[in-house]
Amino acid sequence: MNVEMFFKGGLSMNKHIKLIILTNNVVGESNYLAEHGLSILIQIESGEKKENYLLDCGKEFFTLQHNMKEYGISPKSFPFRAIILSHGHYDHTGGLKGLLDASEKNIPIIGHPDVFINRISYVGGFRTISSPFNSSEIISSGGELLLSKDSVEINSYLRTTGEIPRMNKFEKNPSFRKVTSGHFLSDEVDDDLSVIINVDKESFFLLCGCCHAGLINTLERAKQLTGKSKCYGIMGGLHLIGASQERIDFTISELKKWDPEVILPLHCSGKEAMCQLMLHFPKKTKLLNCGDIFTFEIN
Repeated sequence: MNVEMFFKGGLSMNKHIKLIILTNNVVGESNYLAEHGLSILIQIESGEKKENYLLDCGKEFFTLQHNMKEYGISPKSFPFRAIILSHGHYDHTGGLKGLLDASEKNIPIIGHPDVFINRISYVGGFRTISSPFNSSEIISSGGELLLSKDSVEINSYLRTTGEIPRMNKFEKNPSFRKVTSGHFLSDEVDDDLSVIINVDKESFFLLCGCCHAGLINTLERAKQLTGKSKCYGIMGGLHLIGASQERIDFTISELKKWDPEVILPLHCSGKEAMCQLMLHFPKKTKLLNCGDIFTFEIN
């Protein structure tokens, strides 16, 4: 799905990418607030021109709004070109309606058609983990929904993975259920997607929300879409929290083949997996807090 015309093209020439962590599970010595959630501001600069996209909205608008103001931007007037929802869980969509209500303009919302379905988790007891809002509420608040199972090509350097094929036996989601026609069904979180940033002719950068599809499945999907076999870097939730050692070993073994230059695990990546990533990739793995910024150049 190509929506470049909807966004009226993109920036030309070399571009500077700035990824700002607005919401994450951990915070350092700063005035930022932490919560169980994720939101990453994608700023793309070319000369004096700038584009702004938001990947996910965290769990609570209160936290998102506070951290946006701490970074020096206002939810009311900040010019988002689009908000990208990585999937429909509450800790990635909870701040969406508040952000739309606070904004002075309508904002395109990119995601999967299943992003607003009802879902349940059995991890830590029976609980609802759906988005707290339905699609009608989001539209009423000024969200312009662009929902597709396919990859959405926003411009020549930014696209979503769309729905990700599940290709290996390790990256599964056994504890999730979805409610369909009054029945509880196994939920493999088919709406899970990531963002691909084209770095150069040979490599891409992968920006993940929770990576419920599995990091290795997601990398393979990015390779399929871009035709590129090199991943410059990975940032975001990797959903290895509570993962078996077998799955962590598989992930690390496959990551060594990909050999990314930087690995920035956030949110649901899990302490055990983060420690093992630092052990196996000591010069490449960095642990970041709310308010931290990662930058790189693309061309």
